[in-house]
Amino acid sequence: MEIIEKTKQTRRMQLSGGSTYIISLPKDWIEELKIKVGENITIVKNSNQSLTLFPREQNDEGKTTAIIYSSQKDSGDSVKRKIIASYLAGYKIIQIKTKGMKIPSEHSRSVRELVRTSMIGTEIVESSSETMTIQILTRLPELSFETALKRMYLMATNMIKESIEALEEVDTSHAEGVVNMDDEVDRFGLYMRRNLVLAVGNENILQDMGLKRPSDCLEYRTIVSKIERIGDHASLIAKRIKFIEESIEPKIINKIKKLSEKSLEVFEESITAIQNHDFQKAENVAEKVGKVIEEEKEIMSKIKENEKNSTIIRFVLEDLRRIAEYSSDIAEVAIDENIRNIVSEE
Repeated sequence: MEIIEKTKQTRRMQLSGGSTYIISLPKDWIEELKIKVGENITIVKNSNQSLTLFPREQNDEGKTTAIIYSSQKDSGDSVKRKIIASYLAGYKIIQIKTKGMKIPSEHSRSVRELVRTSMIGTEIVESSSETMTIQILTRLPELSFETALKRMYLMATNMIKESIEALEEVDTSHAEGVVNMDDEVDRFGLYMRRNLVLAVGNENILQDMGLKRPSDCLEYRTIVSKIERIGDHASLIAKRIKFIEESIEPKIINKIKKLSEKSLEVFEESITAIQNHDFQKAENVAEKVGKVIEEEKEIMSKIKENEKNSTIIRFVLEDLRRIAEYSSDIAEVAIDENIRNIVSEE
């Protein structure tokens, strides 16, 4: 009982002066939070019919500074992971420091590469032998979630189309361009995940992004992750092109193109279902994905082991199937989100 009282209590609402409602707060809570008499309290009315109290003015721009200490024992990838985690947590400034030694050159290269290729709106504003400072310059959020989602979807869609074109032409330079596009999808995904993490605990950011409930952030983070994976599979198709021996037979290419069109179709419809909150369209996607999987199996069964490029063809078909399956995962979010619209409640 004592544990519950430390985190939850019931207090009676009182009317003061005929126009103001007041409620008392437990003394030990106030002392623990170090709130002083006369300080402002921020009250936020949430969309889920609840109120949230913040002991000081809400800072829409996130936490201030994260300091990461690196040593010779850390790998460059380890430092990158810590920076990404700090970026997602909402810090405006991220400092990489050492204790009485120079920053290892591997760490310095990793940090610069990460900022250049993966983190939207960030710059290295200070760099010395013992300190590197990354500043996040963009305001949060710059885009509504719907607009950001559409941009990310269009980038991934373009990757799929161009990877199939490069496959048909066995164009390695075109394929390399598709691989580079994957960095843009990942950069955008990281930026969107950062906004979603901040929106979970900040009603103002949540509303600015066009979302209704904190729980939406969890669902849409799933969507962002699935689009990133779709981009990864488009990139994999492009990477496989350099291993092709001569051209793939036209009849096989035609089958691959038709399967890619169907995978793109379910991808597009899954995003539309999310944006339009369309339960039925999401249901249709789930059914169409099953047909894509069956078609992939049928094409796969007719490929002979000794056929030229058989291994590459099998991998490409698998990539297209995975794209459809990730689209189904996106559609499932739309189904879960809109189930209340089609069921009766007693």
